[in-house]
Amino acid sequence: MNSSVLRECLDYIDFLKSLGYFVSLSGFNPKFDPYIDKLLNYEIHLHSVCFYLKQNKQAFGRCIRNKERLNSTKITAPYYDCCYAGVEEFVVPVIYEGEHLLRINISGYRGTLKKSQKFMERISLKCGNHFNQLYMELSPSPPKLNEIMRFINPLRYMITELYKHCQSIDNNYEDKSPTRQIFVKALRYINENYMQQISCDSLSCQLNYSTSYMQYVFKKEGNTTIKAHINNVRLSQAKHLLSHSHISVTDVALACGFLDSNYFSTAFKNKYGISPKKYRDMYFLSKQL
Repeated sequence: MNSSVLRECLDYIDFLKSLGYFVSLSGFNPKFDPYIDKLLNYEIHLHSVCFYLKQNKQAFGRCIRNKERLNSTKITAPYYDCCYAGVEEFVVPVIYEGEHLLRINISGYRGTLKKSQKFMERISLKCGNHFNQLYMELSPSPPKLNEIMRFINPLRYMITELYKHCQSIDNNYEDKSPTRQIFVKALRYINENYMQQISCDSLSCQLNYSTSYMQYVFKKEGNTTIKAHINNVRLSQAKHLLSHSHISVTDVALACGFLDSNYFSTAFKNKYGISPKKYRDMYFLSKQL
C-alpha cells in the first residue's frame, strides 16, 4: 500500500533530523494502522542520553512508564517539559476535528527548567559519570516555541493529510488480520528493546507464540526475517548515533545491541557501503565545511 503523503511526512522528518533536530512521533491514532509499521520507525528517541538510559536496567522501565503516561494524557496545546531524567523536549499534539492524531516530540535539550537539573542529579546517582557526560552533550540553548512551530506546522499539516487519507481507505482496509496485529506488536517490542539481547526465540517467547509462527508472521507481513529486521533497526539507530554524538564506535555498537564491534562494523559496511569510523569522519568533516 503506497501513499505519497506518507513518504512526504517521513522525508520531511528525515530532513529535520539531518538539520540536527531530534524529532520523533508517538501516541498514534488507530486510523494510522495501515501505515503503522512505517510510522513506528519514527517513534524511537535518537539522542545519546535515551540510548544510554534504555541500556540501563534501573532506568529503562522508567522510559516505558513515561511513554505510557503520555499516551494516556490528552494534550491539547504545544508545551515544553522534561522527562524523569531531566531531558527537556517540546511536545506538539496534532489534532483534527477533535481527534488526537499523534504527538510530535522535539527532544535533546537541557538546563532551561529548574526541575530538569534535579531530575538529572537523581538519575546520575544510579547511572554514574557516563550518563553525566552524555547529558552535557545535550543542547543548553533550545529554540523558542514559536521558532519550533515554524518548521513543525508543515509537518502537522502533512500528518493531518495522512490521517484524512487513512480515513478514506479505512472501509476498504482489510489488512487487520491476526498476523498483522502480531506483527505490529512485535515491531513495538523490538523498538523498545533492540538495545537488549533479543532474538527470534526470545521475541517469540515474549509474545507467547512459537518461533516458527513468528518467522511466518514476519515473512508474510514484512517480507523479511526477525533477525534482519532487528539488525536493520539497530544499524539505523547506530547510523544516527555516529553522526550526532562523540561516543566511540565500540560503545555505539554496544548501545545498539551488538555484542561484537567487529560484526557491527561488517554489518554496517554491508548495509551502507562504508565503515562506521569513515561514516563518522565524513559526517563531521561535512559539518565543518
